[in-house]
Amino acid sequence: MSAFWAPTGGIAHNDDLQEDSHSLLIRGGFVRQSHSGIFQLLPLGLRIQEKIEKLLDKHMAKIGASKVSLSVFSTENLWEESGRLKSGSSELFRLQDRKETRFLLSPTHEEEITSLVREIVQSYKELPLRLYQITRKYRDEPRPRQGLLRTREFLMKDLYTFDATKEKALETYETVRRAYSAFFDEFKIPYLKAEADSGNIGGSLSHEYHLPSQKGEDNIISCSSCLYAANEETVMGAHTSTASKTLSHYTDPSNSISSDDSHQNSYPSVETHFLDNFPYKRWIGVSKDRATIFAAIYPAEIEDLTLPNRPRRKTQLNPYVLKKLSNDLDLSVEHHPGDLEANQVYREFFDYRLPQSFINAYHIEQGRQTPRSSLTRGKDDKITKPEEKRRRDDNFDLIKICSGDACPKCSQNTLQVQRAVELGHTFHLGTRYSGPLNATFAIDPAINAAGKPKPEVSSNGDDDHEFFPPQGQAYMQMGCHGIGVSRIIAAVASSLVDAQGLNWPRVIAPFETIIIPAKGLESAAVQVYDLLRSVSLDHGHGSNSEHSQTDDSAIVATSTGTAASGTVNATSRIDVILDDRDKDLAWKFKDADLIGYPVMVIVGRTWRSKSPGVVEVQCRRLGVRKEVSVRELRMVVTGLLDRL
Repeated sequence: MSAFWAPTGGIAHNDDLQEDSHSLLIRGGFVRQSHSGIFQLLPLGLRIQEKIEKLLDKHMAKIGASKVSLSVFSTENLWEESGRLKSGSSELFRLQDRKETRFLLSPTHEEEITSLVREIVQSYKELPLRLYQITRKYRDEPRPRQGLLRTREFLMKDLYTFDATKEKALETYETVRRAYSAFFDEFKIPYLKAEADSGNIGGSLSHEYHLPSQKGEDNIISCSSCLYAANEETVMGAHTSTASKTLSHYTDPSNSISSDDSHQNSYPSVETHFLDNFPYKRWIGVSKDRATIFAAIYPAEIEDLTLPNRPRRKTQLNPYVLKKLSNDLDLSVEHHPGDLEANQVYREFFDYRLPQSFINAYHIEQGRQTPRSSLTRGKDDKITKPEEKRRRDDNFDLIKICSGDACPKCSQNTLQVQRAVELGHTFHLGTRYSGPLNATFAIDPAINAAGKPKPEVSSNGDDDHEFFPPQGQAYMQMGCHGIGVSRIIAAVASSLVDAQGLNWPRVIAPFETIIIPAKGLESAAVQVYDLLRSVSLDHGHGSNSEHSQTDDSAIVATSTGTAASGTVNATSRIDVILDDRDKDLAWKFKDADLIGYPVMVIVGRTWRSKSPGVVEVQCRRLGVRKEVSVRELRMVVTGLLDRL
C-alpha cells in the first residue's frame, strides 16, 4: 500500500455517534466532495467502480449487447421532437454555444440513441439490436443529499433494445430481466424486484431492482405469501371485507390512536374532522390546468391488523393512487384551499372503507354548511347547487399501505413495507420514442403482403398521438434498461456497514484480501502476498527477488511447495494487497476495518510460535477469526471469499 494512494481521514470521527456509510466512504479514502452534488472518486472508489463496470460488461455480453459511447450533449430540438423537453425541463442542465444553438447535458439518452439508430437501421434484417453504454449523466438536482445517492453528476449503465415486433420486444424484456437478476445475484446481498411506474421515461411496463436500506427514498411493498412486490407508487390496495368491517366497530378516537411517527400523514395540513363522532380526513387538491378541484375523503384511523388486540392507527393518504385516478392532478400543491372559481369542477373520491351511511351524512352536512369548497359560480356569479358540477367516486383505496395490510394479489394480510434504494430499472417503451422520432424500418415482405400495418399509438409528452408509418414500414419496438453504478457504491456501503466500518462483497471489493504484517515480519508477509496473488504456485514465491531469502520466507517457500500437491485451487488469482506502510499494527487493523476488505491475513505473533508458519485469518462479515497454516492459507481464503 506504500505505492497506492489511499488517503484515509478527511473528516473528524465522532466517537459518540455511529457514522453513516457516506462519512465512512470519505474517511476510508473512497470519495471526496468537490461541489454540491458532485464528487471525485479516489483510487479505492475507482477500483470499486471499475469492478462494477467489468461485471456489467460480462452480463451485457451474455445477452449479445454491443457497447457504445454516446456524447453527454444533446439538443433541445431533439427533446422537443420527443415531447420530453417541457415535462423534464426543471432538472436539465441547459446551455448555448456561440451560435446560440441550444444544448443540454443528458440525464438519459433515449432521444440520442433513437436518433442514431434511425439513421443506420433500415430493414427488419438488422433487428434485433441491443446497445449499451456506461457513461456520466447530469441532472440539476434541486437538493443533492445522501452522498452518492442523490447527486448532480452520476454514472449509469444504459441498455437500449430495438425489436421488430411487440412480441419480440417483450421476449427481449424478459431476457434483460434475467440478466439483471444474474447481475445482482453476484453481490450475494438480498435485493428486491418490484413492479414499477414508468414515470417520465414512458412506456407501459417496468420493473425496479432495490436494495433494502433505511437511506432509501422508495417504499417497496412485498407479500410473503405470494411473492408479490411493487413500488408504493404502483400499488392499489386490496378491497377486503375485513378492512370494511373495521369501521363499523368504531370507538371513541381518544382511546387508542397510535402515535407512531411512521403513520403520520404525508400532508401535514390535512386535519381530522368529525361527523357524528366519526373521524375522517379530507385532502383537497387541484388539477394542473386549475379547472378541477379534487377532494379525497378517507377514514382518519383504521384497525392495525398486525397486532393481536387490533388497536387503531392513524391513516396516511396515498397520493400515488390519486395520481393514477387523474393524471392531471398537481401533487406539487399539497393542500388546496378548496375555493371554487368560475367554471371549475369539484370531484370527490371516497375511500371504499367508508360506509354508505357516512357518505350520505357527509353530503347532507356539506349541503347544510354550504362551504365555499362545495360551491360553484357561473358566469353571472350566481351560486348554484354543488351537485350540478360534482362527480363522485367511492370505490378506491386511498390509504397508504402499511405492513400487515391485505395483499392486492392474494388478499392475505402478509404485506411488508420496506425502505429501499433503487439500483436498476427496466422499461418496455414500445413506440414511445420511435414514433415521435420516426425510427422506422422496412418490414418483412411476407408480412407486408398481408396488408398495411395498423397505426401504432405513441405518447408524446402529455398528449397521445397516432403515428402512421409509411406503407411497408413499422416503428421499432424499444426498451431501455438502466443500472446506477454510482448508486450501487453508496447503497452497498450502506447495506453492509457496521460499527467497525465498511464491508464490501467480494465481487466489487477494492481488494479481496489485505495482508498486515507485524514489525520485523515484512519479508515473510511479502512471501505470503506472492503465494495468494500468483496463479501458479510453482513459481509464485519468486516474484520479489529483491527480498532476501530469510528463514521466514523459506518457511513460505517450503509450505508453497507442499501446497502445490493439489490441496488448494492454484488456478485462481486472489486480488490481494500488502499493507507495508510504516504504521503500527493497531493503526493498520483500524484502517483495514474502516476500508472494509472482505478478508484480513495477519502475519504476527503466531508466525514463529507455530511451525511451519501460521497466520491469523479474519473475516468480520462472517464472524471468522482463526489461525491457519501457510499450506492451507490459499484454500481457506478462497473458501471465505466464495461465501462473500
